[in-house]
Amino acid sequence: MDLSLLAQQIVNGLVNGMNYVVISTGLTLVFGVLRVINFAHGEFYMLGAFLTYYAMTLMGLSYIPAVLVATILVGASGIIVNNLVFWPLRKTHEFTILLSSLGISLLITNMSELGFGHDPKYLNSPFADEILEFGPIVITQQRALVFGVAIVALAFTYAAIRYTIFGKMMRATAQNPEGAALTGINIRFVHTLTFVLACGLAGLSGAVVGPLAMIFPTVGSWAVLKGFTVVILGGLGSVQGP
Repeated sequence: MDLSLLAQQIVNGLVNGMNYVVISTGLTLVFGVLRVINFAHGEFYMLGAFLTYYAMTLMGLSYIPAVLVATILVGASGIIVNNLVFWPLRKTHEFTILLSSLGISLLITNMSELGFGHDPKYLNSPFADEILEFGPIVITQQRALVFGVAIVALAFTYAAIRYTIFGKMMRATAQNPEGAALTGINIRFVHTLTFVLACGLAGLSGAVVGPLAMIFPTVGSWAVLKGFTVVILGGLGSVQGP
């Protein structure tokens, strides 16, 4: 067996897995705190990729600033979606919320097809064609960026949940919303900020993974399918896993 080929395939598998880590982190956050299985999560991934593309082509930003702008805008869109849809429906049947998230997914996809067009677009990144070599192992800088962003996003999310005051509020809300409200925790604020964080992570994922393939308005369906696979295997509602 060629050990260098084996090492290359292991690295390829790790990097490909990291493609889905950031988006799945947002999915599990939303389920853990809001108890919502959000089928629209993939559309925020798609928006992150397209907003990065248009920030570069229309605003003239370079890649990294465009990624930051897209992440912030997609995260901010979570305020609108949560307060218009998920917060008013929080006490309804789970199936109602599930159908609502599916409706949001279809709405965003169709609006994106009208606004962005049906033709696939290439999200250009200065790191996409640059190669890093570690002995026999070869990887593009873009894939290395995806790997690094996933590690940082995971570490940041875990630390925020584990060690910050807001993280304690999130855990209390997830365990007992009524009890948390009685202690003075603003449940609506926790829900909204959790959704903002989840949408921002999805947008960031789309912005950094987008240059690895063509982007199009229905790419979110593929992304959310991969994301659900990860969270089901890793533990739905738990960032650190089972």
